[in-house]
Amino acid sequence: MSHQPNPFASEGEWLKCALHTHSSVSDGTLPPDLLARAYEDAGFDVLSITDHWRIAEAPSTDRLLTIPGAELGFDLLKPAYPRQSAEFLVWGIDHLPEDPGGDRDNWCFNAEENWEVRTFPSLTDGASWAAGLGAVVYVAHPYWNHLSVDELSSAQGFTGIEVFNGSSEAVDGRGDSSPWWDALLASGRTVFGIGTDDQHYPDSDLGLAWTMVKAVDRTQEAVLDALRHGQSYLSHGPTIHHIEATDEGVIVECSPARTVRLQREQEHGTSVVMGQAESGASRILATDGDGLITRALLECEPDFVYRRVVVVDERGARAWSNAV
Repeated sequence: MSHQPNPFASEGEWLKCALHTHSSVSDGTLPPDLLARAYEDAGFDVLSITDHWRIAEAPSTDRLLTIPGAELGFDLLKPAYPRQSAEFLVWGIDHLPEDPGGDRDNWCFNAEENWEVRTFPSLTDGASWAAGLGAVVYVAHPYWNHLSVDELSSAQGFTGIEVFNGSSEAVDGRGDSSPWWDALLASGRTVFGIGTDDQHYPDSDLGLAWTMVKAVDRTQEAVLDALRHGQSYLSHGPTIHHIEATDEGVIVECSPARTVRLQREQEHGTSVVMGQAESGASRILATDGDGLITRALLECEPDFVYRRVVVVDERGARAWSNAV
């Protein structure tokens, strides 16, 4: 796995990003301009409306940067059921292909709900098309799509995956795709993660999860470059303030947490838990007035395949770092 710059030690500012959302241009309920206003009012810095096979237009404002995107489909090598396809998110595009070349049997249009599926022949083909536009591709909700790890492992050209999808988690408990992420990281792939709300109904699912991006400025290219290089973390609650690698392991500073964990390959991870005995060299370094963890050292030997941080707050909400 290649080593990426540590976003917590990089220059720039943290931007709260909504990277998987839907407007009335496809199957969302708000028109693009009102959706942008809703995200701006909710304190987001960046919005990409990723409608199904549509590019929605919403102008940026002084407070909210909008980035054109879409949610597109691809055929599976080994579908588990008839007409099964999967999806990827792409940001930084200015058009869509009329015919992406996939299996027409997997194409459909739902007039009642206003969503459309067209497919590229494979994820690799879709990522290659996006690369030609200088765009960035992350695979959407692998768990929800019933997407196999083998399928992901055989594909090329995508930068990351949607590790947490708030709507999928709320509706059917299939929002957490971190096992797919771990499988790819353990194989040596450099794969980054995002968190999203997959918003369709702003009254119920806007802000269920988000991605914090460390960007050198508030421009589309700066945000896309940060996503290309994993200058980010994802959350549906906690804040990660700082991560630093040391000879002993990894130091984490965060909003008050019940558990701080270092996730690694196989069973080699470690954690510290509020009120529990310390494990090896891993230890709690600071707490708040309620005894919740705000700073911790997580022990890690130097021969790791990958390591990433997970912060769990007292409600069970989590934040995930990219590989450290």
